[in-house]
Amino acid sequence: MTDRPLDAPTHADLDPSRRASSANGALRSLVAALGSVAVGLLVMLAAVAGFGYPPLIVARAFVASVLGNGDRIAAALVLACPLAIIGLAIAVSFRAGVWNIGGEGQYVLGALAAFLAAHAGLAQTPVLGPIVLLVAGALGGAAWAALAALLKRYRGAPEILTTILLNFIAVQVVAIAVHGPLADPLSGDRDTTASIPAAAQLPQLIPTAGLHAGILVPIALAVVAWIALARTTPGFRLRVVGDNPIAARFVGIHADRVAARTLMLSGAIIGLAGAVELAGNTHYLTAAYDAGYGYTAIAVALLARLHPIGVLPAAAFFAALETGARGLQKLPDEAFRDFPTVLTFFAQGTVILVTVLLTRMRISGATSP
Repeated sequence: MTDRPLDAPTHADLDPSRRASSANGALRSLVAALGSVAVGLLVMLAAVAGFGYPPLIVARAFVASVLGNGDRIAAALVLACPLAIIGLAIAVSFRAGVWNIGGEGQYVLGALAAFLAAHAGLAQTPVLGPIVLLVAGALGGAAWAALAALLKRYRGAPEILTTILLNFIAVQVVAIAVHGPLADPLSGDRDTTASIPAAAQLPQLIPTAGLHAGILVPIALAVVAWIALARTTPGFRLRVVGDNPIAARFVGIHADRVAARTLMLSGAIIGLAGAVELAGNTHYLTAAYDAGYGYTAIAVALLARLHPIGVLPAAAFFAALETGARGLQKLPDEAFRDFPTVLTFFAQGTVILVTVLLTRMRISGATSP
C-alpha cells in the first residue's frame, strides 16, 4: 500500500494527454448538447407546421419575442434564474448517484420558510433582510430533503420515490398555509399572502423587466460547484460515490453518508431557489406557488450533462422556449393569439430524448471491445 492520500492527484492526473482527452470529451459533450437543441427546435417547427402555422414566420416572431429588446432578454433571464439554481442542485445530486426528484417540494418549502422568516421580524434591514431570507429558504429545502434521506437511511425507501411523493405533500402544505393562517386579509379570495417587507426584497437591476440581483446567485453557485467537484476532497468523494458506490466503500468512503449529505445539500440549493424567487420576483406566496420548475430543471441538468457551468446556458435555453411561446400569444397579430404553448414541450422532450440517446451511444461506444 502507498502512503499517498486517497484524494491526492496522481501522475496520471497531471499527464497532458489525459488533460487533452478531458478537453476532447468536453468538446464532444458541447457538440452533442448543441445537436440535441437543434433537433428539438426542428421538431418544434415541424409541430408548428402541423398545427397550421407558417414555421418561418413563427421562428422570426419567436426570436423577436425573446431577443427583441433588453426587457425581453431580461424577462427570459428572470425565468432562467430558478431553473438554473434548481438544475444545478439536481446536477450535483445526480453526479453522486442520488436521484432527487423532489425539486418542486423543496422549492415551495424553501419559499415558505423564507416567507415565515420575513414576517417573523428577522429581516429588518435592506442589507441583512435578503440574506436572512436566503438562509431560511436553504434551511427549509434542506430540512424537507432530510426527510427523504432519513427514510432511505432507516427504512431503505428509495429517494427517487420518496422525493417525488414529498412534492405533493409540500405543495398541499403551502396551499393550506396560504388559504389559512398566512392568507392576506385584504385578498378577497384568500388565495395569496401579503407581500414580504421591502427590506427583505432583493434589489432590482432592471425594474421594467423585473430582473433582480438574484440572477447573480446561479452564476456564483455554478462556479463554486464546478471548483468544488473538480478540486476538493468532498467533491472527489461525491464523484466516486456516484461512479461506483461499492468501490467507494472499499477505499474507505462512507457512501451512504455522502449520499445523505448530497441529498440535503441539493435540497438546500433548491430551497434557496424558492427564497430567491420570493425575494426577487413574486414577493408573496400563492396557493399554487409550484410552477413546475422542479421538473423542468431535471431536463436542464440532463441537457447540461450534469456539468455545473453547462447548467447556465441550458436553463437559458428552456427559459427562452417558455418566454418565446408566451411572447407569441401577446403579439397584435390575431393569428398568434391562440398559439399553443404546449408546442414548446415538443422541443423540450425531444432535446432530452436525443441527449439520453447520444449519452447511451457514447457509453456503449466506450465499453465496446
